[in-house]
Amino acid sequence: MENSLIKHIIKVLSGYEAPVLIIENNDGFLFRADVIEEFERNNINVSIGNNLSQRVAFELKNSRKTLFLINKESRQYLEDLETIAIHSEFFLSQYLSEYHIPSVKDLPLSILNKLFIKKQLFSLSKGETLKEIEKVSSVSKSKNPKFDIDGFTSRITEGLATENIDWHEIANLFGEAISQCIGSDQFALILAFIKAANEKFQEHIQAKYAQMKNSNPIKRPQVVSKVLDYIDFNYKQESIALIVIDGLSFWQYALIKNRLPRNKKEAIIFSWIPSITQLSRQAIFRGYSPLESYRQNPTNESKLWKDYWKSKNFNDFEILYQHDTINISSTDGIKRLGLVYKDLDDYMHSSKDYNDLLKLTENWFERSKFQKTIQELLAQGFRVIITSDHGNIQAKGWRGLNGKEKLGTNKSGSRSERHIEYSEKRSKDEFLDNNPELLDSIVQEDQAIYFKDELSFSRRDDLVTHGGAHFLEVVIPFIEITNE
Repeated sequence: MENSLIKHIIKVLSGYEAPVLIIENNDGFLFRADVIEEFERNNINVSIGNNLSQRVAFELKNSRKTLFLINKESRQYLEDLETIAIHSEFFLSQYLSEYHIPSVKDLPLSILNKLFIKKQLFSLSKGETLKEIEKVSSVSKSKNPKFDIDGFTSRITEGLATENIDWHEIANLFGEAISQCIGSDQFALILAFIKAANEKFQEHIQAKYAQMKNSNPIKRPQVVSKVLDYIDFNYKQESIALIVIDGLSFWQYALIKNRLPRNKKEAIIFSWIPSITQLSRQAIFRGYSPLESYRQNPTNESKLWKDYWKSKNFNDFEILYQHDTINISSTDGIKRLGLVYKDLDDYMHSSKDYNDLLKLTENWFERSKFQKTIQELLAQGFRVIITSDHGNIQAKGWRGLNGKEKLGTNKSGSRSERHIEYSEKRSKDEFLDNNPELLDSIVQEDQAIYFKDELSFSRRDDLVTHGGAHFLEVVIPFIEITNE
């Protein structure tokens, strides 16, 4: 498409009469894999690496133009390349000046092309930009006639505009939207709203999360570390089955909730941040803030579960814990039953995107006989509480860590896709000094670094993972089901 956004950008860049063009791109648009691929197709070679990769790219370029990208801090370039290069700045707003750039810069190129072609007479606000995205997305309602995209747009915009955002309501809206729109033309619009919601969510947790960790759990637990205290205070005389589904996000719960018993109370809870299993699931079963020295495994988890309830005067024979292999045929006398489903998290990590994970979640629900297990627990007199240790996010690869950067990062036991923790603070500081473009995307805590947006430490363009502070990782279901 000759009048597309990318073709226009390429035409502008090709107008520079120099074999090397060094561009500063603070909004990160030119770092996108699909954008770089379009450049490569149009005889522009892209190098974003170190001096060695610059040299290789230049020597192999033949008649092609080499485009070196930098972000927020200047990078050192080879002296002979500097002498023949032209320096320039790139802003996506130069080409889409009428739109709210943070809302559009990560959209698919097909939608950006339509926005570029459809010139606006006036600058649009964030809300107006999102509505325009909806219009040009060519949403095919025949693909999903049951989902009211207009109603969703209106409700989510209104919900995010309130002073005290109801995150349960926002989670419900996104749960329905994501579970019903994955794989459709509507999904690009949903992703744009997710980005807007996450920006608000980061402000919320920065202001409120510390006090939430110390909140009173009597009415409901706000953070996973308060789940056991909530159970202990409210259900001392009842038999409780706590089911923790590793990696279950709120949208996956929305996918299966109508197949669970109707008599249920739905709420949300926040995972531990960063949302890695070793911290967040430990916090659930410890009933308190997690310890860094803890090592995640079923044996240690079982001990945490039993130690907590013994401290509340339950006998050992009244407490049972099971991990992955679930057998509830012999629960006579059990008052506190802890069950962990692990394989859905494995499915999540093997997924390329949410379309993969949707299919795998459906498969897990049927294969695990989860619905039957709930019914049997209710028949045995248990109050069933379902939650998770963290959700998940359809992430994008920033880049993988090299060998030196990986040294000393195995302290937390995480997969290091959204979270890394160095053994020494100076190693963390050195990493950030070398990669200052990450500062706007991460949170720092002591020696730990974790993402708050959709980026990941990965070479893959798309992946599903967890470990950061994104809205979709942190806000998880907390469901109570009874026979009453």
